Amino acid sequence: MLYTTEESREYKRLLCLTFIDLQKAFDSIEIEAVMEALGGQGVPAQYVKILRELYKNFTSKISPFYNDINADVKRGVRQGDTISPKLFTATLQNVMRALEWNNMGVKIYGRQLLHLHFADDIVLITNISHAERMLADFDRPCGKIGLRLNLTQMMFMKNGLVSFASFTLNGKNISECCSYVYLGRKINMVNNLASELSRRKQAAWGVF
Repeated sequence: MLYTTEESREYKRLLCLTFIDLQKAFDSIEIEAVMEALGGQGVPAQYVKILRELYKNFTSKISPFYNDINADVKRGVRQGDTISPKLFTATLQNVMRALEWNNMGVKIYGRQLLHLHFADDIVLITNISHAERMLADFDRPCGKIGLRLNLTQMMFMKNGLVSFASFTLNGKNISECCSYVYLGRKINMVNNLASELSRRKQAAWGVF
């Protein structure tokens, strides 16, 4: 991410980072989409079969007014299971591979960079003129596998070369920010470390 912002500033390239927030991502993803993704990415059939059996007839027990009720669970990967982030990532990778984002993104060291994602921490990287289209393109296949974008929590950040521009999805505005904490590090377009160092010192003092 640092190289991306540095290159855009050095070579005076327009840059927009869109930080995605998915509503209860691990709880809402469709199980069948997970299994299809695993099969399509070369996971041996016997392992896919085992995972399918583990998720088959999966129920959750709730006890309103002291009466136990078993509810069938047909979506979501199990929170706390060490394999769950891998299952989610494999499914999300299927979505990313299907997107036609030619001539979008930014070029870093000769390679086209379109997005970064670690489990459900996702950022789309592009020119501001393509930002709305990329977000809409990402939203459509997500809806087909049970994922929903949380537009009230999403943010976008543009560098100083980009003039004012509205950013919407389905008629709803995406909020703009000047810094964002991504994977534990505070990011801004000028790579100013002062705010990040201050944030970390405050977090360290907060432990005591």
